Amino acid sequence: MSIIESTKEKIVELERAADQFALIKDTLPFEVRFTTQGLIDNQLKDLRYRLEKLTSLRSNKSCTVCDNWIKEDQEPVQLFYQYNNTADPANITVCPSCIGSMKKVMFTNEAEKLWGLQPGTIKQDRRLGNLQAFEEIGLVYHTGRYIKIHELVMKNYYEPRIKEREKKAKK
Repeated sequence: MSIIESTKEKIVELERAADQFALIKDTLPFEVRFTTQGLIDNQLKDLRYRLEKLTSLRSNKSCTVCDNWIKEDQEPVQLFYQYNNTADPANITVCPSCIGSMKKVMFTNEAEKLWGLQPGTIKQDRRLGNLQAFEEIGLVYHTGRYIKIHELVMKNYYEPRIKEREKKAKK
């Protein structure tokens, strides 16, 4: 259920509650009646305002990866996947931002080839603790046998060293 559908459902429920309250409000003391009526009216006003804002965004899709709402002008990737007939199908929606960030994470052997490093350089730097700051924030991730590294690490840690090495080679 999208957030728009959920908000519409809450408005309908609250309108029903307001109708039921209207039937019994004359039997209640003035203070209770006044307070309750004010609460119902304010909640309805707030929900209608939220619904107006949500529908003006014209988005009812959220990213399965990051849970952010996908803007109408963005084109998400959608996948309707069902493992077998007994499992419930999964509706997967991924925003362009998440797809872009997934392309920026690679294994060390891929990164070493792309940046022209010797095989094993990244693993050695990780063992020596040179990448610990990046590892602490999740840009370098060790998964058993493999190490995943983000493009940002390559650009900020290795690229300056490569350029420095190239300058020395030219002299």
